[in-house]
Amino acid sequence: MRILVTGSTGLLGKSLCPMLDSEGFQYWACNSKIFDVTNTKMVNEIMNKISLDFIIHLAGYTNIDQAEDNPELAYNVNQLGTRNIAHIAKKHNVPILYVSTDNVFDGKSNKPYKTTDATNPINVYGKSKLAGEREIIKATKKYYILRTSWLYGTGGYVDAMLTFSNFKKEISVVDDQIGCPTWADDVSKKIIEIIKENKPYGIYHVSSSGSASWSDFTKKIFEIKKRKVEVNAINESDFPRPAIRPKYCVLDSENSLPDWKSSLEKYLLSKN
Repeated sequence: MRILVTGSTGLLGKSLCPMLDSEGFQYWACNSKIFDVTNTKMVNEIMNKISLDFIIHLAGYTNIDQAEDNPELAYNVNQLGTRNIAHIAKKHNVPILYVSTDNVFDGKSNKPYKTTDATNPINVYGKSKLAGEREIIKATKKYYILRTSWLYGTGGYVDAMLTFSNFKKEISVVDDQIGCPTWADDVSKKIIEIIKENKPYGIYHVSSSGSASWSDFTKKIFEIKKRKVEVNAINESDFPRPAIRPKYCVLDSENSLPDWKSSLEKYLLSKN
């Protein structure tokens, strides 16, 4: 199987590509330096020269706060870039898998969001990712949209907290935002499962089982690694940022991934 992977040097791509290797897939790992998804002409020229069986579209503008100050850039990558890749999928008549976000919801629910629940993003990042979803759905019926939540892996939030603990012994972390900390390796395994088993097309929620606040998550990181760091729980209003975050973004993924605590432990124990 010949697979195009955009955004291969991102957090999820770094996890997924080695797994594709181990499964024996033939794939092209592309990043923005060699494959600018927003350059329609370049995308079409490259795609006309190769044949594909599947597209995994990971490329995206993911800085939530900077998106508020650069909405045009966020939409350019997350909507226009996705439109370009979706049109290639349609042209080659191949499935496309697009990784989206829990930020397509407003966070006003009091129970986990199902794939059928109404979307209502409250920040530019969420709005631009939802626009990307709609470009996929408009272009082709052969799509998988995977919404995930609080993704971590090499170079992500967990690693940043471990680095922080080497220098300071106290940190303040938001306690009134609830979500699903999700390991990139677990999502990567689910992507490979979808490809190998030819799962039905549609929207999937793919996140860890259970839920936590950011302070719960951070405390667990230090607990597992036995780092003596005091975590002070604060409200979002005590730490204002450009982008409003959904208060509650737990996804109903039907227990498709392990519990967040067990996955976090596996991730941390794999690190020196």
